[in-house]
Amino acid sequence: MKLSLFWKGFIFVLAAVILVGGVVFANRILAGDAFTKEEAQHALYGYWLARDIQTLNLSAFCYDTQRQMVWPFLHSWLLSIFFLIFGTSYVSARLLSLFLFFGTVILIYLLSDKLCDEKGWKVGIVASLMALTSPMMIRFATENMIEALGAFLFIAAAYLYMHSEERKITIEYLFLAVLIGLSIYTSYLYAYLLIPAFLVMTLVKLGPLTREAVRLKKLGEEHAVHFIWWSYRKAIVLGVILVFCGLWFSVSFSRKVSLLITSIFRSSGGVVVPGIWQNLFYYPKVIISQVSFSPWLGALVLASLLLPNIIFHYKQLKRVYSYVLTVILLLTLTISVKAPQMIFIIVPLLFIIAAAVLVYLFEVIRQNNPRGALAFLLILLLPAAVSLPQAYAAWFPERQPQNLVNVMEFFELQVPLDASIKTELNLVRLGPETIRFHLRKHKDVLLSDLSIIDGEMLDNAAYYLTIELDPGSIYQKDVQDDSLLRWNDWLMVKQMNEEITLYSSRRFNSIDLTAKIYKPVLK
Repeated sequence: MKLSLFWKGFIFVLAAVILVGGVVFANRILAGDAFTKEEAQHALYGYWLARDIQTLNLSAFCYDTQRQMVWPFLHSWLLSIFFLIFGTSYVSARLLSLFLFFGTVILIYLLSDKLCDEKGWKVGIVASLMALTSPMMIRFATENMIEALGAFLFIAAAYLYMHSEERKITIEYLFLAVLIGLSIYTSYLYAYLLIPAFLVMTLVKLGPLTREAVRLKKLGEEHAVHFIWWSYRKAIVLGVILVFCGLWFSVSFSRKVSLLITSIFRSSGGVVVPGIWQNLFYYPKVIISQVSFSPWLGALVLASLLLPNIIFHYKQLKRVYSYVLTVILLLTLTISVKAPQMIFIIVPLLFIIAAAVLVYLFEVIRQNNPRGALAFLLILLLPAAVSLPQAYAAWFPERQPQNLVNVMEFFELQVPLDASIKTELNLVRLGPETIRFHLRKHKDVLLSDLSIIDGEMLDNAAYYLTIELDPGSIYQKDVQDDSLLRWNDWLMVKQMNEEITLYSSRRFNSIDLTAKIYKPVLK
């Protein structure tokens, strides 16, 4: 049987996804470093839920679910499933993001095909290749963060919205509403961006449809009532979303509202950008510099947003423009803090728009000058070739023979499971959350704070963990405060007073680091 162009394109994209996925799995996940603070927090919640499921402890599961207020629980629910299937580890935690990345790229292709008529398969291939070479997308595909889930939910909702309108079946609007409503259980910020984006599209469609229904009814058309019902089925989406929001805020209302306001408008992991112009141009700069492996391609992606006339050729593409522009306007005009990851949920849609513009220009030129079309495309994209090493670096990052995972494995193997452990490590990738996750099987792990806890209260530990960084260590940049220095000074004084002794140590030459374990002197 002869395959259609759609299926040939789909097979090509699927093969590319598997190939790139295998490369980044081997080079960024299997060889990955220890968790950052945020990665470790997500991992801990997933681990606790997986443990609750294994022990069939429903009350503990509900408690561990409900106490996730800063980041709602959807990501940790999914993560707990991966932990149950693949075991609890750095690799299985990050594998969830990789699977979500796979799904996102496949949906990029499928949505492009629906949006762009007979040329949709070409748009889908180009957009998918942009995604597979994007350092930003590769990064969040290999980190245990919620960004991959947010982007997947957005493009999945966009695809289902399109599919529902084509089928005109009411039940599919319910599925769409559930998918959009899940955003509130993923991230306050993503719900704030995703829900209004779909509300704008729904309300824009409801106006013209309602006017047409009223006109038909006045003319006495028999099917006007059915037409009105078909038009207002989209209102079902609004109702279900409100139910989802109501369920979430029905418990600990004031606390969650406070977190909602703080998460969206005050922190959101971003920084305050001073000046009106700096705010207006912040996300355009991010699109140019970080969305694609090449600033030139990033500039083309940004320029494609300024060519809305493309929607007169691909009329369905106006949906994507609406989603993207709504999100960018909300991020720019209503949120004072800024961060590159905030725009990540619309990056797949940005690639679809850019790919549609490139394919459209290629087809227009080819109609007038078949020989010159390919030359024009090569000239347009040639400057991007200068940045190809950045695409290579996204797939094949520089790897160290050793990293902080090896350091934590040394601690884990040397200290008995039933022994009490105390430490004051607070690096970006070796903070309290990462230590708790890695030493989760140990009975007693106290992550002390010397600025609060008196030194004498630390004397009852069975083992003390620390590291010493050489001046040239790559992890010097991960040091966040002076806690490591104060901790090592405290241990040194205790050792000089013969209160503790060095129990075990290991030198990690490739990262210029020495890991040490101390033990109290028995008297």
